[in-house]
Amino acid sequence: MTGPYLHLLGGFDFAGVGATVPAISRKARAMVAYLALQSGHSQSREKLATLLWGINSEAQARMSLRQAVSSVRKAMQTCGGGRFLTDGNSVALHLDGLDFDVARFEALVASPAPEDLELALNVYRGDLLDGFGLKEEPFEDWLRIERERLRALAVAALDRLVAHYAATNDPAACVRAAARLLAMDPLREDVHRALMRAYAAQGRTNLALKQYEHCRTALLRDLKLQPEPETRQLFETLRTRRTMAPARPPTTDADDATGFSHELAAPPTHYVKSAGINIAYQVTGDGPVDLIHVPGWVSNLDHAWGSPRLSHVHRRLGTFSRLIRMDKRGTGLSDRNVGLPTLEERMEDVRAVLDAVGSKRTVLFGSSEGGPMCMLFAATYPERTAALVLNGAYARGRWSQDYPWAKTSEQVEEDLAIVEKEWGAAADMSNAAPSLMSDTFETEWFAAYLRNSASPADAIALWRWGAEIDVRDILPAVHVPTLIMQTTGDGWVKREEGRYLATHIEGARYIEFAGRDHVIWGENSDRIVDEIQAFVTGALPAAPGERLLVSVLSLDMTGSPFGIDPAERHAEALRGELLAAEGREIRRSDGKVLAVFQRPTRSIQCAIAIRDRLRQSGVEVRSAVHIGECEQRGHQFSGAAIELSSRLLDHARPGEIIASRTVRDLVVGSGLRFEKRGEMAASGLPGAFPFYAVDGSA
Repeated sequence: MTGPYLHLLGGFDFAGVGATVPAISRKARAMVAYLALQSGHSQSREKLATLLWGINSEAQARMSLRQAVSSVRKAMQTCGGGRFLTDGNSVALHLDGLDFDVARFEALVASPAPEDLELALNVYRGDLLDGFGLKEEPFEDWLRIERERLRALAVAALDRLVAHYAATNDPAACVRAAARLLAMDPLREDVHRALMRAYAAQGRTNLALKQYEHCRTALLRDLKLQPEPETRQLFETLRTRRTMAPARPPTTDADDATGFSHELAAPPTHYVKSAGINIAYQVTGDGPVDLIHVPGWVSNLDHAWGSPRLSHVHRRLGTFSRLIRMDKRGTGLSDRNVGLPTLEERMEDVRAVLDAVGSKRTVLFGSSEGGPMCMLFAATYPERTAALVLNGAYARGRWSQDYPWAKTSEQVEEDLAIVEKEWGAAADMSNAAPSLMSDTFETEWFAAYLRNSASPADAIALWRWGAEIDVRDILPAVHVPTLIMQTTGDGWVKREEGRYLATHIEGARYIEFAGRDHVIWGENSDRIVDEIQAFVTGALPAAPGERLLVSVLSLDMTGSPFGIDPAERHAEALRGELLAAEGREIRRSDGKVLAVFQRPTRSIQCAIAIRDRLRQSGVEVRSAVHIGECEQRGHQFSGAAIELSSRLLDHARPGEIIASRTVRDLVVGSGLRFEKRGEMAASGLPGAFPFYAVDGSA
């Protein structure tokens, strides 16, 4: 809070009091609180004296009141807000220029909009003058009444939010609101039920059952009552669901010879918005570890349960984890026709799903094309990544001289021609799962699965997009426990690609399976699950917090008149653009600014916005962007990525934005275009280091 303020919720906090503003007495603070809640209305001196100095003589009380008014007036003059209006008989406090939290809370809580109610509850840091008291009975009576009034408003706001989030199927928000409401009123049995349902919707059945025990304990302790029948019935339903969920059903005529059930109902599908796009997800299992599976190419959450083999994998994963599955944007049950994504957009989609289910630290399981995004997530958000698991994943989608195992452009187009020609027919599984080619049920199911995952045109466009991925430069920035699994005869991702990942991700564990199937439900499905279970249920070390993958933007500004540093002259504009792009300034001097971002696209967009905005003031901006690993100590950043960004800046012309190859490769699908501008030698990197101009940026 930078301006003058008076906060009474959660305690007494008057801007600067006791620091740059002279301290005021306890009773003077009580007087300020009382008058603030009657803001603008005069109160008689006699009433104030009785309220706060009732045990004193009338003369002493009036003298103390004058001293209190004087000390507060000096404090307000120093901090620059608020004023007293006094005469011989009355005192009034006007809160001109002060941010008064009680008034702001009351205005927001009166709104019907959920977002305003959330803001109101952010303002409500605690009870009125929490922890504050005086040995003056009239004041204590007033304070008790006002506390209860404001507390009731907060409870009512939370009530409305719980109902809203339950009705709109937002379990994560419902959990937050219900938990806070129960902290204020632990005997609200209806709220206990709402919290149990929200936990269950997140797949956290254990927490839902524990919440019932909290409810029962509170009712017995304080009211000597048992939970209502509705609450007990909900508990029994959830307990039955948990008991049945991980159990493998007995083999029946509906099962095939392998024991995989053909009759499994899909769990509920939930949605969360990510940058305006609806992302579909499902949660199954109730294990102690959160694990999210990011599939390759295209998928459909509901149709996945139609395969006995794939549903068997899902059920097994759910026996030791809370399994979170999603359809990526543009596929399956998520919003379609949303254009080609960027890796960072997909990364933020995953983060939105994890936030929705309340997962703070998660094992990322990336299959095939889902792997590169998981690697980027692990490098970008190590604090949220418990471990990284990759199966049939790759670092680059097309052949190059230094990555000769991927398919050439010609081979990619040949594959796509076959996909387009045979779309809709029984699927050719010669690459996906050769071991299942003779299984008519699986081939027909797989064809239907693909048809329901994307249209032919979208599927082909996404395949081409996946072939453009290149995350090789970020692999050294992955510092979480990593398991890499690769089938030796995989027709889509060669074993050399798995080995490449293992040698470039520090400390990665690498396992090869004999066989040819690419998909996780093929011939090695049980071995894959066995290895994942052994890996993630062991003791996972805490994620490191000092080494981060960031996008570094270097700016150089010239053209400010009178020798004024343009970075200082336009500091407000720079702050605004950085804030809009979620960037963070880490250094500024002599017309140069250094900033870091978590998303490379945002860094380029910010560079464009700053260049265009400052050009209107006659200032030319040169920019350079690189993404790499940095070390953070407090507010200080250091590392090769910063040095490389600064060196790239030397090659930028006025108005030009230079980007490294790493940035270019990671923003595939963003619509940005790049033109090669040259190469430079970079210490610690083999060969020449190519760099590019953002097309049309000058």
